[in-house]
Amino acid sequence: MLQDALEEHWPVLRSNLPNPLPSFIRSLIQAHRQTRHRLNHDRPTRDSFSNEWDYFDLTGRTWSMELEDRVKWFFLDPIHMSTQDLAGKTMLDAGCGNGTQSVAYTKLGLEVLAVDLSSGLEHGHGFRSMYQGADPTKVHFIQADLQSPPLAPASLDLIHSAGVLHHTPDTRKTFQTLCSLLRPGSTFYVWLYKYERSVTPVVNSIRHLTTRMPTAVFDKIARLMALPFIGFCVICNELGIRQYSRLNRREAALALMDIFGAPYAHYHSFDEVADWYRAQGFKEIWSCNTGRRGFGVCGRLPSVIEETR
Repeated sequence: MLQDALEEHWPVLRSNLPNPLPSFIRSLIQAHRQTRHRLNHDRPTRDSFSNEWDYFDLTGRTWSMELEDRVKWFFLDPIHMSTQDLAGKTMLDAGCGNGTQSVAYTKLGLEVLAVDLSSGLEHGHGFRSMYQGADPTKVHFIQADLQSPPLAPASLDLIHSAGVLHHTPDTRKTFQTLCSLLRPGSTFYVWLYKYERSVTPVVNSIRHLTTRMPTAVFDKIARLMALPFIGFCVICNELGIRQYSRLNRREAALALMDIFGAPYAHYHSFDEVADWYRAQGFKEIWSCNTGRRGFGVCGRLPSVIEETR
C-alpha cells in the first residue's frame, strides 16, 4: 500500500485490465498523477532493507537471537502485560522486517498488523505456515510507509517497534503519527539507537561513504566483509574491548547491511524519548532493554475511566 505502488506495478496490472480502462481506474490513475510529487516514503531505505532481507535465511537467527528469545526479550519482558491480557488485542508490528516475530505473536492470541516499507515481509508471509502453533489467519502483512500508515485512528491496542523508527527521516514525527492509531489504555514500545561517544562517530564516518553507494554495490561489499567483521568481533571479545555475539557469515553480512546501509540512522536518549511519550499523553513510562547499542522505552496511555477523573 505504498503511494507509488500503482506506478511500480503498472506493467503487470495493465496487461490484466480491459481496454478501454474502466472509469474508476482512470480516476485512480489521474489522482495518482496529481499527488505523485507528494510521495513521502524513502526509496533508498526501502531498497536497502529489501535487499538486506532478501539475503536472510528463514531458518537462521535474527540479530544473533533465536525467535523465541527475541519474542521474550523485545516483547514480553518490556511491555508488562500477561499473555491473558494480550489475547484478543490488535497490535501493529511497526517495521516488521522479515516478519517472523509477527507470526510468533499470533501464538499469544494477538491479531497482528505487520507493516514494513521493504519487501522483507514476504518472508514472514511464507513463514506463517512454517511456525508451529501460529495462527496464519491472525497476521496480516502490509507493505506501507510508517510515516503515513494506511490504518484507522484509534484502532490499535498495542504498537511494537524495535529498531525501526530511527531509520525514518524524523524519528519523533513518525512516533507522533503512530500514536494517533492508539486507543485509550493502549501500550507503545520502541527500541532505538543510543549515541556511543567512542563508537558512533566512527560508524557515522563509515556510513558517510556506504550510504552513498548504490544499494546493490554495498550489499556485495557487506558480503565480502562478513568474514573480516567476524574476525574483528572475535578480537574485540578476546581483548575485552567490546562484547559481540557469535555470528555466522550470513548474520555478519546482515549486521553490516543494517549498520552501514540504511540511509537514516538517528540516535536518541531515554529522557528525550520519554518526553515524546509525555507530550502524547502517556502517564506510565518505563525503560527496558538497555544494551550496548540502544535502549527500549515503553508507555501506556490512560484508560477512558482514568481520563474522566
